[in-house]
Amino acid sequence: MARRFVTVALYLCLALSAHASAEAPQPSWEQLKPQQREVLAPLAQEWNNMDAAKRKKWLGIAKRYPGMTASEQHRTQLQMRDWYSLTPEQREIVREKYKTIKKLPPDKRDEIKQKWREYGQKYEAQSGQ
Repeated sequence: MARRFVTVALYLCLALSAHASAEAPQPSWEQLKPQQREVLAPLAQEWNNMDAAKRKKWLGIAKRYPGMTASEQHRTQLQMRDWYSLTPEQREIVREKYKTIKKLPPDKRDEIKQKWREYGQKYEAQSGQ
């Protein structure tokens, strides 16, 4: 659970863009295309409760999904599942960490990204054995 929390925290910090302002309504789960529902399946339980900005972000990911490598697709699916397995309190902690990192100077953010890449490579090497 701790590893999953850390993975999700980093993903949020590195991958999410700035919070979008109020958006036009996004489709309900039932209105999504079959391919979108397949890609976004880990979010099915939460979809209709998400705000428009979050739905838009996930729809953008679903649109890019076919062009991702198999590894990127797998990682994206895991990250979706992991994010929505967090409690609301854990999600808030991740959001706060994201805000803190976003305020850092670019060189410090790059340093954090590099350290995280090294950690991820080390973890993958260990779990692959």
